[in-house]
Amino acid sequence: MVAGGQSDEASNPTPHPAPSPTLQPMPTDPTATSTSSSSIAAVNASTPSKSSVKETLTSIIIAFALAFVFRGFVMEAFLIPTGSMAPTLLGQHIRFTSPQSGFVWPTNTRDLNPTSAEPAPIQGSPNNPVEVTDPMTQAEVRGQSMPRRWGDRIFVIKYLYSVYEPSRWDVAVFKNPRDPSINYIKRLIGLPNEMVALVDGDVFVRPFTPEELRNPSSPTNPATQNPWGLPGWTCVAKPERAQRAMWQPLFDSSFAPLSDTRDGRRWFTAPWLATEADASNWSLGAAPTYTYKGSTPTTLMWDEARLPINDAVPYNEPMGVSPIRYPVSDIRVGAGIRPDIDGVTVAAFVRSRGHEFKVEITGDKATLSMRPLASSLSPASQPDQPWTSLGEATLPEPLAKGRVTNIDFWHADQTLSLYVEDQLVIARPYAWSIEDRVRHSMGFSLDQVLQAGALVPATTSYVRPSVGFAFSGGVTLHRVQLARDIFYRPDIYQSVNDANQAHSRRGQPAAATHPAQNLVLTADQFFFCGDNSGASLDGRLWDKPEPWSALIDPTTGIVPRDLLIGKAFFVYFPAPFRKQGIPVPDFGETRWIW
Repeated sequence: MVAGGQSDEASNPTPHPAPSPTLQPMPTDPTATSTSSSSIAAVNASTPSKSSVKETLTSIIIAFALAFVFRGFVMEAFLIPTGSMAPTLLGQHIRFTSPQSGFVWPTNTRDLNPTSAEPAPIQGSPNNPVEVTDPMTQAEVRGQSMPRRWGDRIFVIKYLYSVYEPSRWDVAVFKNPRDPSINYIKRLIGLPNEMVALVDGDVFVRPFTPEELRNPSSPTNPATQNPWGLPGWTCVAKPERAQRAMWQPLFDSSFAPLSDTRDGRRWFTAPWLATEADASNWSLGAAPTYTYKGSTPTTLMWDEARLPINDAVPYNEPMGVSPIRYPVSDIRVGAGIRPDIDGVTVAAFVRSRGHEFKVEITGDKATLSMRPLASSLSPASQPDQPWTSLGEATLPEPLAKGRVTNIDFWHADQTLSLYVEDQLVIARPYAWSIEDRVRHSMGFSLDQVLQAGALVPATTSYVRPSVGFAFSGGVTLHRVQLARDIFYRPDIYQSVNDANQAHSRRGQPAAATHPAQNLVLTADQFFFCGDNSGASLDGRLWDKPEPWSALIDPTTGIVPRDLLIGKAFFVYFPAPFRKQGIPVPDFGETRWIW
């Protein structure tokens, strides 16, 4: 499926020059007695001298010079016009508030101006409202006469990369290789002198040497071998701050609806299921808290059949972007847990890719572990394998009766992590190669992937995850949350490029998403993707650079160092809205960019 071809530029707002300084006249001497002297002083006070005019002009020139130097070489403001980085950074959009849950979320605009391709200032009419779904309750929400909000305004540190090397996961602004007059903003995921592969939504990298490419007899030459089968590939984990910014919330019990019935019928059901034997002991209604009153072990499972965990983005719903949905197994699950008795054992787990990944808390001890599931073994009747412990840690305090303890279990980038009260307690990776990941997530061998020609048709083969909690006794759960990680989608090159011309690679697998389209970054080359992966025209799908950019580097899909502008670091004027015709910034959304 072809990704939505939105424009992804970051534009410069028109600068406003600082007001000219005003010089006040010098006062006359109050002790003067001569009338003529007083008259002369009064005239001098009311008529600026040549020196004061000169000083004023000099001050203005210096102020403008400093402003232009600062803007040109230190820091510059940019405007985000589109949603390719949503919801991390917002372009022009509309904002919904669910009348049932109170949840607030942005979506793309739908209606265009009849005289241009720009979004209309008012979205949705009484006869044709914008229809979306509340991500928390799945209730239908309709909007009419909704004002279009502007995009976020951000600060960018310019020429930082002349001093410091760019870091993976930076959000950076650069000149579009397809049109250098346009600025793009994306997330940096590939660095010089490495191969990059996007597999099952995650980023894998492998260092290489030029000798590997030059020597056809080398066993690690990607031109003569299946590059994804070469040794040295690793799944790169995001730093904590970037990962927190990139989680996409799917559910939070804090946003339970006001009522779960409408017209005498029940319309809302919590997306968590208790086992049939324990169902009578669980309270799982429309309340923000869940309670288990039983005394025997119990399990609470996410209702995957009703609410699949996939890479759908609520921001894209009005435009209907990318109907193909990929299951996402990089998941965050958490809750505020209040045991009813001392000594309760708590576990959270993710079952996917033929394995079960778990954290178990007993007293003040936490253990991370994993095991293969029977479905991934041959024959299928073979039982689940024993657990393999990845590591243990001690909590600051044990789970205590009557006290709420907030825990978060992360399964992301082939790493298991436990956070207690937002503090990392333990994190452990599991080292799978690309071959392991493809086999466990899709059930294919690398040879089958190479023969398939593209990974897009493989969506039906991707393993769907399941998520749950396990408790040994009575508990009350607050703020039960589930979120999924950003998923870098496989794709194919569009039939036409962004200039509405025939794409030079049309129909082929997109860059880095298939071993036949292996991405190799040499010195001073970088690879960028948008956070809104299903609706971002980024390095995966670009056509070859235009002639001026090609003089710097003719490689398709990469950004050369000379086109980097700087690192985005702060949203200083978040998506303002109009109130009685006056633009009002949403200062509550000012934030650092990670």
